[in-house]
This record gives sequence, C-alpha cells and structure tokens, in this order.
Amino acid sequence: MKTNSDEMHNQEMLLKKIRQSSEVFDKLANSYEVWVPESGWLAGRRNRDKNDSKRKNLTDWSILSFLLEIDNCHYPMADSYLQYGIDGVIRIAAETLETLKNNLQSELQDQTQLDIAYLESLLHVWKRFQQFVADHMVLALECAKQETSDTKKKRYEKIAKICQNLTINKPNTFCEALQLFWFTYLFRSPFGAGCIGRLDQLLYPFYKHDCEMGIWDQQEAEKMLEEMFTRMNEINTGDTLRNLMLSGQDAKGNDQTNEITYLILVAYENTGGSEPHLNVRFHEKTPKKLRDNCINMLSSGSGQPTIYFDEAVLPAMEKAGICHEDACQYANDGCTETVIAGKSAIVFWQYEMVKTVELTLFGGNENPCVKPVSMKKNSIHGVDFVPKTNLLIGIESKKTQELTTFSEFLSAFFEQMDHQLDHYFLMIKQKMQEDQTVSITSPFTAGTFEKCLRTGKDPLRGGGFDITNYQLLSGSIGTAADCLYAIQSAVYEKKLVTMEELIKALSVDFEGYEVLRQQLLHLPKYGNDKKEVDALAKQIADHFLARVNAFRGPENTLLYPGLYNIDFKIFANVTGATPDGRRFRDAIAEHCSPTPGAAKKGPTAILNSASTLPMKEGFASSVLHLTLDKNGYSMGADRIKIIDTLLRASEKKKIPVLSLTMYDKAELLDAQLHPEKHQDLIVRVWGFQARFTELDKELQDHIINRIS
Repeated sequence: MKTNSDEMHNQEMLLKKIRQSSEVFDKLANSYEVWVPESGWLAGRRNRDKNDSKRKNLTDWSILSFLLEIDNCHYPMADSYLQYGIDGVIRIAAETLETLKNNLQSELQDQTQLDIAYLESLLHVWKRFQQFVADHMVLALECAKQETSDTKKKRYEKIAKICQNLTINKPNTFCEALQLFWFTYLFRSPFGAGCIGRLDQLLYPFYKHDCEMGIWDQQEAEKMLEEMFTRMNEINTGDTLRNLMLSGQDAKGNDQTNEITYLILVAYENTGGSEPHLNVRFHEKTPKKLRDNCINMLSSGSGQPTIYFDEAVLPAMEKAGICHEDACQYANDGCTETVIAGKSAIVFWQYEMVKTVELTLFGGNENPCVKPVSMKKNSIHGVDFVPKTNLLIGIESKKTQELTTFSEFLSAFFEQMDHQLDHYFLMIKQKMQEDQTVSITSPFTAGTFEKCLRTGKDPLRGGGFDITNYQLLSGSIGTAADCLYAIQSAVYEKKLVTMEELIKALSVDFEGYEVLRQQLLHLPKYGNDKKEVDALAKQIADHFLARVNAFRGPENTLLYPGLYNIDFKIFANVTGATPDGRRFRDAIAEHCSPTPGAAKKGPTAILNSASTLPMKEGFASSVLHLTLDKNGYSMGADRIKIIDTLLRASEKKKIPVLSLTMYDKAELLDAQLHPEKHQDLIVRVWGFQARFTELDKELQDHIINRIS
C-alpha cells in the first residue's frame, strides 16, 4: 500500500533523475567533435583517439551507467524527428508545456509538475542538439571559404545547407533525412550504438519525394549510406546493438520491400564490415529479387542477414494480445528479441535451464566442481570478470537417490524450475513497479515519440510505450534435454550407472570417469532428429512457456516468453559437469540449437528437431542457429540451392527466426593460429557479427564446434 511519503519520495527521485538527464546530455554533447568529411557527404562523428581530452569527459562510469539506465538502447527510436524536424519537436513540446502550465490543477499538481519538469528537460536537450547540428553548418561554411577547388567548395556548401535546413525545417530530401537520422542516432548513446529499427520504411517517404521532384540521386544516396556504415565500423564493432530490420508486410498483407531495402543491401555489401547487423522479414509475398539477394549474401558465409518469418511471428504476437496493425511494425532489438518499432521499449531477463538440471541433481546446491573463473564476455578487448549464477542456491529439492523412476526425477526438475521462476517473477514485478514509479526514459529519446510531445508524459507512463514489452528468455533447451535423456537412459533404463555414481562423477568433473563420460557422450542428442530426446526438449519448453504466459504483473502486465539466450557462454562457466558428458566450462547450446558438436546428421536433422519445439509460442525470441561447413558445398549453385531449401523448410515448419552461416572450418582453425592473416574474417556470434580474430578463444571454439 502506497503512502503519501512513498509518493513524495518517488517524485523527488524522478525530479532528480530528470535534472540529471539534462546535465549528462550536456556532457555528452560537449564530448562530441563537430566534424565534416573532407570527402563525402555525411557530417558528424568519426572515430577518435581514445586519449582525446573530450572523450575523457565520458570515462566516468557514473555518467555512462546513468545514460544506460535511462535508455538501454535496445529498441528503435520513434519517428517524430523525421516527421516534424528538430524545430518541430521543440515547437510541439513548447506548446504542450505552455498548456500544462496554464491548466495546472491543484488535484493533479504533483503529476503535472513532473510532466512540466520532464518537458523542460526534453526542450533543453533538443535545443542543445539543435545547436550541435548548427555547429556543423558553421564548420562546413568555414571549410567552404577556405577551399580553392570549386567542386569541393560546392560540396561543403551543400553540407552546410543540409545542416542549416535541419535546424529550422523538417527534412524533405533523402539526404536530409539520412543526415538527421545519423545525428539523432549519435546522441542515442555515448558509444555510437543502439538499435536502428526499420530504416527502409523510415527513409522510403523521402526517396519517394525525391523521385516525384525529379531530384533523386541514387549514387549520392548509396554513398551516404556507405559512409554511415563505414562510420559505424570505425567507431566500434561487435555487440553494438546495431540491428537494422528490412522489409516485412503491412496490416493489409502488402509487401513492404522498397527501393531503399535494396539500396541498404548494396551499401552494406560495398562497405564490407560487420556493422550494422542486417535482418530481413520474409513472408509469402516476399519478392523473388529480395529472397535471391539474401540467399546470395548468406552463401558468402558471414551470417548476414538473419531471417524472420512473419507467418510464424505475427500470429503469436496477436495471440498474446498485440493488435495486428501494431504487430506488423515489429523489428528486433539489439540482438534478436522482438520489439514493436515506435510503440515499445524492451526489458528482458535470461533463465539458466541447464543449471536447473544441476540444482535438481544436487538437492538445490551447485555441483562442487564449479569454481570461480575469470572470463571475457566475447571480445579479447573486453574486461575480465568472474561470472555467477542468477539462480537461487539452496532451494531444497528431493534427494535424487530417493527418486526411483525417471518420471519422479522429471517432476523434481520441473519443481526446481518452478521455485526458480517464482524468484524471477518477484524480481520482474519489482522492475515493473519501478518503471511505473521511479524510472525515467531519456528525454532525448522520448522526444522521438509524438505522444510524449503532445502530453508531456514519459513514454513509460503514457507518453509512447503503448505496448509493455517485458521478456523472460531461456535457451540451451537442447543441452538440458540431452542431460535429462542421459539420466533417463543411463540411470533408469539401461542401468549404465547408478544415480549415486553419476553424481560422484559429475562432482569431480569426470576425473577418473572417462569411460562413463564417453558412454554419456554417445547417447542420442537433440539436433539429430531423435524423437526420444526431442520429446524431452518439447516438454521443457512447454513447461517454461506455460509458466511465463501465466505470469501477471502490476496492472495485469504480461511477460513475453522466448526460447533464446545470449549469455550461453557465461552460463557454461557457472554450470558444472552435466549428465550429457559435458565437462565444467564446456559449451552449452544457444537458443533452440543443439549443443555445439552434438549434431551429427546435418542441417535437416537439426531443423526437424527444432521444429518439434513450440518456437513460435516463444515469440519474444526463438532462434535456430544453423552453421554449415563450406567445404560440404561447392561455390555457386550448390550453396544457393541448400540455403534456399533450408529457408523454405524453415518457413514451412514455422521457425520464427533463422540465423544461417557457412564457414570453412580449416580457415577458422588457421585464424586461431595466425590471426594476422584473417583480420577480415567475420562470423555470427549471437545477435551480432564480429571479426573472428577479435573474439576470445572460448567463443571462437564455440563457433567452430557449431559447424555441422
């Protein structure tokens, strides 16, 4: 029960965060260099020396953490800045602010004062942003004055004209819209990172305008896109959240592929880097040209683009209560979780399924062979840390020696899962409550939502996030199923080992039990079209999805489930030896894919196993990752044919998301030994691409072992 003192405390916290957001934004703006290119068209930010004094303004982690607290950068911005321009955003917000001040009612005074403070902060940051764009106009004019070449002078003058227009008008041309997108995107985070969203849909109206006015310049537009992609690769690469979604269908079922869709694909291929991360929505009306372009890109082996299948994703969203029109606006966040562009943010948690098997075996405690280890999350340039499980240790469960049948063991496993999920649900409810009481959205990001501009309300509380998007995800279903089947087969059916002996072997990480480990490794595994294992995987997924779907938070808020995990490497480092023959720190499966190295019968068998799972019910994100050996398919027609076949089979089997890569295993192994020879080798990690040589060895091994 809320008290007046609680509400006063919450309001004070909100006002403090609102004030702080303006201060931090100023520091971010002051840290950015005003820069125009010596060649090309796209103004704004280049990669700079890490020792630059301005960059040091943002090295304070308290500043960085605050920016991430108020905007996790995992969802696309809305489009009011493209509709109305910077000056339009400021004008609408100022009009709303004046109305709120004039209509201040005593009974709503506290809430209105918050809205007023929020709008004042929004106006502050957008005016500072407007000045930042104007500074580029001034610099471009100075460069033009100093330039002796007429061609270069005209180019600088055009950049200045674009920047000037963006400070006082809404964008009209494609070049203006792309320049404004880039400026706005840079202020999304201090890292030049964040979710991009449906860029072809955002930019298409400006292409159409240019065509109608007879001023469309495809070469110039393509070059600007290439410049933007190059700039992204220069700033940073890897887990940058830069997901860009293309195509899809509208609410009437019409295909939304357009000329900008193809232009983005061409610009990406011409750039040749790992940024941004491309995703394409397929459906029954997807043009053959787009499908063929995607297949050709996939045949190169980079893992771009990831394919989303509308026929699987849209019905599941609608079943969860998202209206068809909104569902058709879906994109993906910084990885592969779904978001509704312009209508939702995203917060997600990950559940450790394989660790749940461990806790069941050890009576609610960890396997004794688990030791603290120092690791990097993915990049060799990342910081070292010691991971810990997020599950509760010590929840007492039945002693495994007392479980006389596999059915009893399976019940104990689900009971342990339920205990752990109840713990998660408490955390999630607390976060939902915080979002309604003491959290704020970045006023800069909020300025891209028209509803916020018209009402003055934070998108979290009626100003834009019309669809709540909290997600609980759990992948590694394949490894968990392998573990359960090993227990069923080796302990209860074939009597290869007693439960007591198995637990003893797991406790010492199979030291002295290699014969047993080999027996366990050679049992049937998920990903090989084995009905007995796949049936267990389905049971695990069904139970998890049912529990998450039954959750209700404050104000009846839903929690969306997904069969997906990005932290599979972390989970492997906190999960001891497991009954499938895996040793402590060995890889576990990601998403709905098999454990790396476990799939022996090729991609069709993997696809058949995955299709037994209720993947489309986990619409928050349920991904199948297929990695093929390039050496198994000759260049050209063979590769095209197998990729096309797998795409059509995935679509038919209602796989929501397919990530498909082709690697030369020998090349990856050589890159581990001679990284200097393979600096341009790009691989798919989870929701992003990265240079193989920049990944730490543990993750490199994981990627190599995926190949089937």
